Amino acid sequence: PVVVERSEGPRRTMVLKEGNMEGDEARYLASYNHSFKGLIQSKPQRPGFEHGGNLRRTLDFTWPVVTCFILTMAAFLLPRVMSILCILGVIYILFRLKCVLGVLLLSVLVGKIHKNHHERAVVYWTWFPCWKFLFCLLGSTMGGFVGHHLWETYWQQYSEISLLKAYRGIDPAVVPGAQIQDAGAVEFASTAGIDSEHAGCFMNAGRTYCIAPIVTNGTMLQNVGGAPRYGSYDYFAVGVDCCSCPDINFRCGAWRHPWAEGGIRSTDLEARPFYRLAVEAWASTYRKTSNHPLFFEWVDSPVAHWKSLRQNFWKFVAWSLLLWSLATFSLGFTLARLQQALIVHGWACPSSTPPPPAGFESAWQSFLPEMMESYKESHNPQRHGSTSTPDSVYGAVETSSSSA
Repeated sequence: PVVVERSEGPRRTMVLKEGNMEGDEARYLASYNHSFKGLIQSKPQRPGFEHGGNLRRTLDFTWPVVTCFILTMAAFLLPRVMSILCILGVIYILFRLKCVLGVLLLSVLVGKIHKNHHERAVVYWTWFPCWKFLFCLLGSTMGGFVGHHLWETYWQQYSEISLLKAYRGIDPAVVPGAQIQDAGAVEFASTAGIDSEHAGCFMNAGRTYCIAPIVTNGTMLQNVGGAPRYGSYDYFAVGVDCCSCPDINFRCGAWRHPWAEGGIRSTDLEARPFYRLAVEAWASTYRKTSNHPLFFEWVDSPVAHWKSLRQNFWKFVAWSLLLWSLATFSLGFTLARLQQALIVHGWACPSSTPPPPAGFESAWQSFLPEMMESYKESHNPQRHGSTSTPDSVYGAVETSSSSA
């Protein structure tokens, strides 16, 4: 062994074990104990922010939250079998996160970790699992709201209209509704229009269901029993909460556009029976007949409107995914910085990881692999051979001048 002595001040003798003296000497001279920082600073330096580690933790937080959002949203838009698979995927992610929290909680209670001077380790290892579980629940809820909105506003009508046919030049005075029951998008003859002055309505549960006949020249025949050539009024423009009842004032769809060409088939299954009741009330009021009523949303161009449903759908999906991903990533990075701040100020510490309670070794290995690995590394110095400092190789023994 080599003895190093200092001539000034209290005598200190450091007994160094055999090793790579040249390399270790250089590392000792560059270390904290042999720099001017110790003379200037009264306290040892605390760990700073680890940007690489923060990025890794941020990504680890972001992907399950965004995945829950996507799967829940897709469950409202895909066919039944695919929807079930999406729901099962969300359940699996939430169940695994719940198991992680359960193992942590049981380890703290059973092993009494929080009472064995490991409070900082508990704060560190429970920080992200708790936030991750909460925001996965929030992501699932938000994905459900977005998916339901997309289905009700765009995708339901687009997908159902895709299975129907498009017709052009339909004259409501000549073509009966029974002849085009498979119509999805209809461009009526240029002389056709809606008679908003002779509309009908039906009220239910605070909602008003409005109908107005689509007729030649936009005017219904006024004589009693007057009807188109086939004896029935079968085409109606419809809408919800866009008219006053019983004083009819139809203001649904493109009602004020004189260049509107036709309608797109209404696919609102909940409103359809109330539209039928409104037609029955209308027929009774004006003494008309409607044998095969068809309900349309009055639009400028039916085919263009149908195509715009798909375009608006994908725009909404893209913006939803982008905004949610950015918000989740920003939140994850903020949580990572907060966790690092807790470490810097001594409220959390990953290096003092406690051992798993008896019988929890396999559970830690399955659900808390990073925590298990941290415990093994902190209690096995040989695993740090490549990153060890000279203090871990050479023992420093301080003695008094009398003992020398």
